Amino acid sequence: MCVPKRNGGMGFRDLHCFNLALLAKQCWRLIAEPESLCARVLRAKYFRDGDILNCSLKKGSSYTWQSLWSGIQTFKKGYIWRVGDGTQISIWDDPWVPSSPNRRVMTRRGNIIITKVSELINLESREWDEQLIRDIFWPVDAQRILNIPLALGMMEDFVSWNYNRTGIFTVKT
Repeated sequence: MCVPKRNGGMGFRDLHCFNLALLAKQCWRLIAEPESLCARVLRAKYFRDGDILNCSLKKGSSYTWQSLWSGIQTFKKGYIWRVGDGTQISIWDDPWVPSSPNRRVMTRRGNIIITKVSELINLESREWDEQLIRDIFWPVDAQRILNIPLALGMMEDFVSWNYNRTGIFTVKT
């Protein structure tokens, strides 16, 4: 039934995948409009620290939150952090390297104490600290990081959708 009509099917969408995409769209709205009434209510109840992408599913959560949480898990498969000032992005845990296959650094952390992307940026010149990056990361990661453009002015980091040019999540993508 879910096979396209041109292949002899009835052309119905995979309803489970479509539902997950719609729930991921709600997750995108919570990120894009953090001051909406819905976002404020859900934040107060389920993710008090304001980090919806790293929240956990607690026992006794409402059916609505359980559904949204599965949408968050779907959304996490394709989002990427865009570097502004680097203060919100974890070097080792967050997806922020666009040219990497999984959008993360491949270098193993080891005993490196640097945790935030902001620590890799020279604040006076608003450029990457090239020597530090080459010392810490494998050559492939170092080159990928150095190819990420930095904003000239101070702007905050933001979440973007990796699978379209505009960076805005759509159900279709």
